[in-house]
This record gives sequence, structure tokens and C-alpha cells, in this order.
Amino acid sequence: MSIEFIGYIGGHHASEIHPRSGPTLQPDYVETVARAHEDAGFDRALVAFHSNSPDSTLIASHAASVTKKLQFLIAHRPGFTQPTLAARQFTTLD
Repeated sequence: MSIEFIGYIGGHHASEIHPRSGPTLQPDYVETVARAHEDAGFDRALVAFHSNSPDSTLIASHAASVTKKLQFLIAHRPGFTQPTLAARQFTTLD
């Protein structure tokens, strides 16, 4: 049985102990975290869907542009995004 290591990439530096500050999307932060996951040997990274944050497909696309092997899990909530729009967004990532 194999084990996959899955991390998380958000659009900005914030957590329970780090209050949100600065712009909603921080491309430098996305790049740093994506590279750190790849350098640490993670297999995949989750890019979550939030109604109050930038499009997760755009964050994943940017993270993919600065990594070579890291794969992505992109959260999608049916009902919040029209199926045809979601299909177009996911197709552009391939």
C-alpha cells in the first residue's frame, strides 16, 4: 500500500493564529508554498473553494506554473459555479 502526502495551498498567508492581512491574493505566497510542498516531497496540494476568495483554478494554475511534479486537488462546489463554466475552467488546467 502506498501513501500520498497532500498539503494545502491558499491564496494568502492566514490561519487561526495568523490574522489575514494584505491583499486577498498574494502570488508570491502561492509560489513560496507551492515550491515548499514540492521540495518537501508532497504528492499533491489541495486548493480549496471559498466564496470570499479568488478562484481556486487560478490559484492552482499559478502554483502549477512554478512547480514541475506537484499535482493539485481543486475543490469544487456544485451549485455555486455553473457546470459549463466549471468544465471550461478545469479544461484550461490540462
